[in-house]
Amino acid sequence: MALPRPIRHGAAAILSRVAAAAVLCIAAAAGAGPPASNDRPPAPASGPPKVLPPWTEGYLYIHHISTGRGNAAYVVMPDGTSLLIDAGETDQEFIRSVAPLKPFPPRPDAEHAAGYWIADYIRQFAPRGRPVALDYALITHFHTDHMGMVTPSSPLSATGAYRLTGVTEVADLIPIRTLVDRAAPLYTTPVDLRACHESNNEKTLANYLKMVDYRRQHGQAVVGLKPGALDQLHLQDAARFPDFHIRNIASSGAIWTGHGEQAEQYIPLEAIKDCRFDENPFSNVIRIGYGPFSYYSGGDIPGVPSYTQPYWRDMETPVAAVVGPVSAMTLDHHGNRDTVNGAILRALRPRVIVQQNWLSAQPGEEVVVRLASHEFYPGPREVFATGMSPETRIAIGPLMDQIYRSYAGHVVIRVAPGGSTYEVFILNDADETREVVQVSGPYAAG
Repeated sequence: MALPRPIRHGAAAILSRVAAAAVLCIAAAAGAGPPASNDRPPAPASGPPKVLPPWTEGYLYIHHISTGRGNAAYVVMPDGTSLLIDAGETDQEFIRSVAPLKPFPPRPDAEHAAGYWIADYIRQFAPRGRPVALDYALITHFHTDHMGMVTPSSPLSATGAYRLTGVTEVADLIPIRTLVDRAAPLYTTPVDLRACHESNNEKTLANYLKMVDYRRQHGQAVVGLKPGALDQLHLQDAARFPDFHIRNIASSGAIWTGHGEQAEQYIPLEAIKDCRFDENPFSNVIRIGYGPFSYYSGGDIPGVPSYTQPYWRDMETPVAAVVGPVSAMTLDHHGNRDTVNGAILRALRPRVIVQQNWLSAQPGEEVVVRLASHEFYPGPREVFATGMSPETRIAIGPLMDQIYRSYAGHVVIRVAPGGSTYEVFILNDADETREVVQVSGPYAAG
């Protein structure tokens, strides 16, 4: 979750942009400048509510859930196997530390924590006619906007063993059959994580580890993602869909070599001396493939290190080399300016790009410039964001509108049986009905 160092080093420039944007917003409200942007989804058309077509066998759904507080993606595979990728919650201390940058408002509201709303969303769109459960929950890395934020007021689990926030709250509301993270079973990479207790991330990790311990004591699966493995996260009925696979690309700084299931440690573990290290480069990375369709999810891996940072702060370049072209991707690190480098764009060449963001610094202007540039790859591309600050749109300017097709809402990629075509649905995130407000596509996969 931590903002990349280049943002902090260039704080004056960022603050001046934000201040200028704020002035423009005030002027727009007074009728003296550009019109205020409409950053919420348009109201649904009159008549019967437009609903997302329910999942049926053979379809692949990838829901990017908009909570305004961090990442959460819910995947329903062709046989109904389900996967949750992250369940984030905002860290109010961190937000205060980066003011005047602004977090997004909680979606649909602040009555409940993000974990509650994620579980509520899953209940609404889970496959019908079967118990609501998650076959897998994958935590990409141990930052609050991906796993939850524990506070003294966080309620206790019904088990009494841990507090509820993010993934621990989801687990109390919806059964998780297998919990997957980057460091199980030992939690000693790159250091003894159980000895880290100082920061809010570390306190939340300690709470998460209490859930891990409880699950183990009660025979519930907790496993580490194995870099390079094919179908560690697998369909329950794999024989019926032989063209569906999930490849583990990277975990804890080890990257698949592209051969068999071999992986090599890219980040030298001896370079990490204590708990004051950045989690982002250690994120879990996966690639989902279904026939000609493919999708990339990279957590918060960085790709644009500053001049003072080591080579391994660029995780995107070696990861991109083994991922190859994809149909769709979610932006690394919410589109912060230390990510989405030229190498990953040249290699992945996505037609559809999803931005899961929650802060006004996301995306960085240079990220939008790279996304829009045809120097990295030819052809059309469309970006769908789960949210966007008006200040950000004003500061970056018309370039965003050239490639962004949606600035708010739940973003759902619906892949047709066999994976030959896919569509993108935008659902209203302002209330619990989650009606369809926009449809894009179909796109040809491949």
